[in-house]
Amino acid sequence: MVEQGYVVPGALVVASDSHSNLYGSMAALGTPVVRTDAASIWATGVTWWQVPKVAKAVLKGNLSAGVTGKDVIIALCGLFNKDEVLNHAVEFMGDGVANLSMGARMTIANMTTEWGALAGMFPFDQVTVNYLRSRVGAFTNPSRPGTRGPKSRSGYTDADIDAWWNDRANLSADADADYAIELELDLATVVPHVSGPNEVKTMVSLTEMERKTCAHSESVFDVVRKRAPEDLHDAAEVVRSRGGRVADGVEFYLAAASAEVQARSESAGDWKTLVDAGAIPLPPGCGTCIGLGRGLVGKGETAISATNRNFKGRMGDPDALVYLGSPAVVAASALAGFICAPQTFSDRAAGISIRRATSKPPSDVSVEIIHGFPPSVRGRVLFIDKDNLNTDGIFAGKHTYRDDITPEEMAAVTFENYDPNFNTLYQKGGRRGRRTEFWHRI
Repeated sequence: MVEQGYVVPGALVVASDSHSNLYGSMAALGTPVVRTDAASIWATGVTWWQVPKVAKAVLKGNLSAGVTGKDVIIALCGLFNKDEVLNHAVEFMGDGVANLSMGARMTIANMTTEWGALAGMFPFDQVTVNYLRSRVGAFTNPSRPGTRGPKSRSGYTDADIDAWWNDRANLSADADADYAIELELDLATVVPHVSGPNEVKTMVSLTEMERKTCAHSESVFDVVRKRAPEDLHDAAEVVRSRGGRVADGVEFYLAAASAEVQARSESAGDWKTLVDAGAIPLPPGCGTCIGLGRGLVGKGETAISATNRNFKGRMGDPDALVYLGSPAVVAASALAGFICAPQTFSDRAAGISIRRATSKPPSDVSVEIIHGFPPSVRGRVLFIDKDNLNTDGIFAGKHTYRDDITPEEMAAVTFENYDPNFNTLYQKGGRRGRRTEFWHRI
């Protein structure tokens, strides 16, 4: 969507993909909708969106050498892991933002989904302008410079970019804007960590990970590049600096976000470096964390991925251990045979702060029940002892994409990643576990 020019500064862009937050890297408001909502937008051209609370995320300073955008979002998810931004739109600002490349911004905005946010938006600045101008050629008619090409379904011209830039004041927050919460992170204090296992909001230092995983002989390492060629370049540089090949017993998977990203990586020689080291190429597109295709993890295996999602059972067997890390960390781990850093980093305390807005007293709200809906619901509750239960915990992704699944089969696999016996408990009337009667008045 970004590569082909559909996302432009100031736009509201929705898609039936939970990682539509990525569009916020372009100073657009990107947010996901479900497939039925997408269909209704196609049919009517209209949708509605409830304006959420807004979180201000101030990024200060500059990243240390070897630290990437992936390390930043892993740090944000791990340091602010008490639902600080749950169902918020996150607005990134601060002097550190100007030091982040467009690739880093895409990575950070993309994974605000796993952080719990509805959207993650970066400012419209010179970094954005430079990226926009770099794409103009892809939409231009060579015979008529300055006009869109005959095959371009979308895109923009230099004149469009100039107009947006001249109107940038309307694409920026007011100086006195109110925020529900303000978070601050000093980028200079960020060092690479990993998320997991099987939890995005659990952050572990690489020093600790080396102790945990260096004794494991059988591991699967899945590396998927979802955005800029710089990710592929980071991984290739690790291979060049360390030399050698993928460790015995390790599978090292490689995929680009698009055919264009792969072509640019091939042209730079990075793709060949990774493949020659033993990486197994996959088609461009969504990563193995969707739970489909080659590279799924098996029972008892350990994986580290540069994708976004390591929910239990999402990438394969629920009894596998899945971690998330930067492309450089994944590449270094594939060569070493255990999870490790690409270079030596000194563990240090992160420079963070939180300021919450003064809460306002709740107002009395009356709700009119739509005709046909019951005023109360009565039933039995089955308790699953799990905080932050994600969508895959409720209904595993591997079943979501089955066209032939029946309602009865859907009911049988509900919550299977966290409690395979859930459906049995329900059918047997809750003989195992607590049975609770409840009612709820709307």
